[in-house]
Amino acid sequence: MTDNRPIPKRVVVLGAGMIGSAMAQDLAAQSALEVHLADARPESLDRVQKKAVVRTHLVDLANPEALRALLKDFDLAIGALPSVLGLYSVKTSIEAGCNMVDISFMGEDARVLNELAKERGVVAVTDCGVAPGLTNMVASYAATRFDAYERLEMAVGGLPAVRTWPFHYKAGFAPWDVLEEYTRPARVVEDGRVVIKEAMSGLKLINVPGVGTVESFITDGLRSLVDTLKVPFMEERTLRWPGHTELMKVFRETGFFSLEPIDVFGQRLRPRDVTAALLFPKWTFEEGEADITVMQVRASGIKDGAPKTLTFDFVDRFDPATGLRSMSRSTGFTATAVASLILDGTFTEPGVHAPEVLGSRSGLLDRVLDYLRARGIRCEMTGRE
Repeated sequence: MTDNRPIPKRVVVLGAGMIGSAMAQDLAAQSALEVHLADARPESLDRVQKKAVVRTHLVDLANPEALRALLKDFDLAIGALPSVLGLYSVKTSIEAGCNMVDISFMGEDARVLNELAKERGVVAVTDCGVAPGLTNMVASYAATRFDAYERLEMAVGGLPAVRTWPFHYKAGFAPWDVLEEYTRPARVVEDGRVVIKEAMSGLKLINVPGVGTVESFITDGLRSLVDTLKVPFMEERTLRWPGHTELMKVFRETGFFSLEPIDVFGQRLRPRDVTAALLFPKWTFEEGEADITVMQVRASGIKDGAPKTLTFDFVDRFDPATGLRSMSRSTGFTATAVASLILDGTFTEPGVHAPEVLGSRSGLLDRVLDYLRARGIRCEMTGRE
């Protein structure tokens, strides 16, 4: 008897950390996929294998030859690696002829690989988490609803559900990338010009319904939006419980986040490496410890001669049923939603794309939001016709 069932698409998740493991579990629940997970830590792979049907690969993903050999056999890869490996992993995936969705908060602009991806016929979407990622999609969707786009304000943050002294914070994604938010100069748009501001500047308090008062500060979350959207005022903010930002500013000004080596009793050490070794264990969530993710986007403009505002909001919480933290869900499932658009042939345009490309295409944002809604993440949209 002939088996007429379609051959499952082969997908590999690169990195079995908090978000990569959530992606693998989500994808493994989809019967049309054969899901693989790669990491250099056997204990991380074993942890995921106990929860989902995934095939694992013990691989040093920082090794170009090993990564290239792994990727050549897959239809799509999802990158969940630290920012320092972001551009390299996207480039390696393109060279291997493997489509790619990436969430790393890389310092580089991956669009420099656009022509290479076109030559190889590879579809890649980068910056594809909740922020940057979903924020970009809703921001560009708003552009299709205005005659004139005047202002874009975005605020996103991951918070421990229970505040604990002294940090009032725990890291829902790679802690090293959290420090990037606290040190990388932030780009905003003022009067149509790109302005560089110090990270963690512009501190102000805002109220989040159902959560309470949080503090917000400017971070470099606009990313590609600074040149893909023509909006005279744009900024992105990160949210934290009150008190955390001032402490991080003290650390930064003291030099604890510096990457310049200093001499300590005859040894050359980078202060950030020492800080990371001390902070990261204290920023680690305990098993079953709850978190909250907040996203607020306000887009304002003119439609048919009248002022119009579109808002996009969600407050997502730790899911005790799956044991997945909110930041892992909201970031990881945004990436797997976009991966599904590539795998089912909905989005097939070769090149390296910023996520706002999807938001500007008819029906694609709805597909992403429906995907998230099916997993309990409800982004409320108001002001829509």
